[in-house]
Amino acid sequence: MGQFSVDGGDSVWVVADGDVNYRNPDPVTAKDGQLARARKMAEAKGIQIAISNPCFEFWYLLHFQYTTRFLKDYPAVKAMLTVHLPDYEKSNDVCALLIEHTCTAIKNAKKVEQYQIYNNANLPFSIGVNPFTDVYHLVESLI
Repeated sequence: MGQFSVDGGDSVWVVADGDVNYRNPDPVTAKDGQLARARKMAEAKGIQIAISNPCFEFWYLLHFQYTTRFLKDYPAVKAMLTVHLPDYEKSNDVCALLIEHTCTAIKNAKKVEQYQIYNNANLPFSIGVNPFTDVYHLVESLI
């Protein structure tokens, strides 16, 4: 396998959660600082970043339903997701269960994004914007 090269047309993505440790003082500001530094470093290298806030499972949830409800953390998202995927665990391969709903997830993610923009959030979203996911950009680039 050869070396990846953004200049050669390869696309490199970092997919991350927006996880906030609410036990830290001013946790959203601290996480926003980390995210801003990561975005700056990624941009300098031609790397794309896709964030799901509060966690990647929000992207999974959008395959089944649209929501803009504040979701504090992974347990909050998992509680909603298990309505649709009752046996969901992080280690489970759920691709086959999600694939037929990918168009719905993309539509819902775009709708969440528009909702957040309408409510005065600016792109790229900070961690203070909850919920959101950029994962649809990656998925659309693969389709």
